[in-house]
Amino acid sequence: MQRVSLRELAIAARTADALVYTVGVAGVIAGGLLLRGGSIGFAIVAWALTFVAGATLRLISAITRGIADIKRELESRSEPAPPPPAPAPSPDAPPDPYRRWGRWH
Repeated sequence: MQRVSLRELAIAARTADALVYTVGVAGVIAGGLLLRGGSIGFAIVAWALTFVAGATLRLISAITRGIADIKRELESRSEPAPPPPAPAPSPDAPPDPYRRWGRWH
């Protein structure tokens, strides 16, 4: 299995979105031409297929974006976390009698 980069996933999602509009326009035009030619049944079938194809492409686009978001989140979590901050000195602790920089050693 090949690894897919975030950039490739974003391109795939944008391509699917562009195809949704392309399929929609093509289906409306095809259905209109069929309706104009007197084939109302074929026009309805063309519009229904256009709707199904557009909905499928929109779903693929949403899934691809979701995978990209999950991958981005996992990659950001895999980076090493910064070290925890040093604990604050207790206000009840006596001061360092030798005045060292790091408090008690």
